[in-house]
Amino acid sequence: MFLSFSTFDNILLFIHICNTVNIYFYRMMKILVTGAGGFIGSNLVSRLSFATKDAEIVCMTRNAEKLKKKISNNNNNSNVKIVEANVMDYVQIKDALSEIDTAYYLIHSMEGVSAKEWKKFAEKDRKAAENFAKAATECKVKRIIYLGGLIHEEKGITNSKRGQSKISEHMQSRIEVGNILKTSSAKVTIFRAAVILGKDGASYKMLRYLVERLPVMVCPKWVLTNSQPISIDDVITYLVKSIEKEETEGREFDIGGPDTLRYIDMMRRYAKVINKKFLKIIIIPFLTPRLSSYWVELITPTKASLVRPLIESLKYEAVVRDNSIKKIIPIKLKTFEEAIIAAKAKEDEDKEN
Repeated sequence: MFLSFSTFDNILLFIHICNTVNIYFYRMMKILVTGAGGFIGSNLVSRLSFATKDAEIVCMTRNAEKLKKKISNNNNNSNVKIVEANVMDYVQIKDALSEIDTAYYLIHSMEGVSAKEWKKFAEKDRKAAENFAKAATECKVKRIIYLGGLIHEEKGITNSKRGQSKISEHMQSRIEVGNILKTSSAKVTIFRAAVILGKDGASYKMLRYLVERLPVMVCPKWVLTNSQPISIDDVITYLVKSIEKEETEGREFDIGGPDTLRYIDMMRRYAKVINKKFLKIIIIPFLTPRLSSYWVELITPTKASLVRPLIESLKYEAVVRDNSIKKIIPIKLKTFEEAIIAAKAKEDEDKEN
């Protein structure tokens, strides 16, 4: 009996030691999602809650109470937590990055800027990225995954006549933010996307309201520029799966859907999806981005301060030149029509709820 008790006791002791060692050496992976309440961030958190049951997802926001209501209704993972922090405050961002392994950087300060001050977003983005890069280094964050705009830097060659960059300030800021993040000690992965189609997305809402509300549209010549729209579902798939792929560390990737379209084509194809039979588009070359943004604000609920950077970006070709991500993360990309149908289905679902 003594031997049996001793053996049993030793087994319990062994189990206790194993558990203690496991607690000491094993720590659940921690993932930070900045901009968790935004269009991209909220979709990312929802997907991560399904895909990463063995990870703790930390949602960073400036308004925790507002995000709590949204998160509680959409996430399926008890390991989703919320932290309140402002990226402009270095102490707060450093606290948020404590013990984080991978951080998603999805912050763009152009949102919410007034029409008269929208150009100031670049300065805010610069300061935010500098704070984040510095804090990530201090907290020894292993990876940063950033979603930027699909634009190619050679397009930014200065115009000799005006001495100004040929790309918009909005896109210049996106490029600069990526470069600043790369100054951190973390391995930075940059995804570049053009028009992202999904419910609640600014690009989708602008397209939807223009087509659904107007039988006749007066448009600037930027509607003739090629772009490669991508479904929000496919963007999120790339963001989530990149965590599992070491080949994505420290690299930049263009991402886009299977269709290369002009904005005028997107409007016409959207009209077909909703069975709108009459859509007249008149192009006026001298309509400036500023006037275009005010016109869009007049017709749609979208603010001119948010529309103008989008319109500025649409002036420049945004197509995928590097398809290397398709070999690393092979997925079936949604067509333009499939992306629109998926967005409208989610809108209908929300109405029912």
